[in-house]
Amino acid sequence: MGRILIVDSTPYRETMAGTLGDAGFLVETAESAYDAMAKLKSFDFDLVIAEVELPGDNAFDLYNYISTYYPYIPAIMVTDRDMDTFFDRIFAEGIGNVLSKPLRSEELVNLTEKLISKKNIFGLNNYMNVEGDVKKIRISSSEQIRKAVALVFKQIEEWGFSIGNKSVLNLILNELIINAVYHSHGYTSEKENRVQIKLAENEFVDLCFARNQDSYGISITDYKGRLSKLMILDSIQRAIEQTRLILRAAETGEDITDMVSETGRGIDLVRKLSAEYFFAIKNNVRTEIILIFDRDTSAAEKSPSLKIIEDIN
Repeated sequence: MGRILIVDSTPYRETMAGTLGDAGFLVETAESAYDAMAKLKSFDFDLVIAEVELPGDNAFDLYNYISTYYPYIPAIMVTDRDMDTFFDRIFAEGIGNVLSKPLRSEELVNLTEKLISKKNIFGLNNYMNVEGDVKKIRISSSEQIRKAVALVFKQIEEWGFSIGNKSVLNLILNELIINAVYHSHGYTSEKENRVQIKLAENEFVDLCFARNQDSYGISITDYKGRLSKLMILDSIQRAIEQTRLILRAAETGEDITDMVSETGRGIDLVRKLSAEYFFAIKNNVRTEIILIFDRDTSAAEKSPSLKIIEDIN
């Protein structure tokens, strides 16, 4: 299934190795960036998983080494720190996958499989065990968006789920669908000017939703594939900077009216409020944002992660 290098100086290294070994992967381990670099020279790896904090060096040095000499090997960073405190480094190095400890076994295995194979990266049924049919609403104009979101909420509640913080989820879905309808199809100026649009014939955005006993999932898909890892990272970085700006203004009383924007807000909310989420991208073909919400909302109470599966071929 693939050979994986896990780099972590803590005993959690063996926990990850056990999880991935049980899933059928070949696993090598290292305790430092130096040891990892030596193993990269000796073996062909399909994925590197590295803790941010490493003795002597850190995972950013290792990632820079990988991106320089082994640019086709995907990587996952793992950490028990709040990634927002070092997101500028994540952004600078172009790191698309950061998972928060303790890791969910299913989440780790699922992401690993998709990063290595780039197969089955689209469709809710590839991210959750769907019970029943995947329901779909096809959107071809901006006027459909609000009604489509209302229909999704109605169905989720009929399935017996309680939607935590419905107003926030409504904001997330509206922003993500608006971005898919407008930005992906070249209507950025129309969005900025709040102009209603109708997409060209045979152009549309699909809003899908499904459930199982423990969770429900929602996905937004456009068939342009214009979103990229770097665009996502840039949006999150801007949102983090905006949050810091607002907090600073609250302390100093500084007028920041002209400095505040909504750029990146939807994507930033996605990573903070979803139990699981994935950005799946095939360059110039398709983009799908997958959101998974647990019935037990306490299961989602962990530091936000980052999961971007990008097929640039």
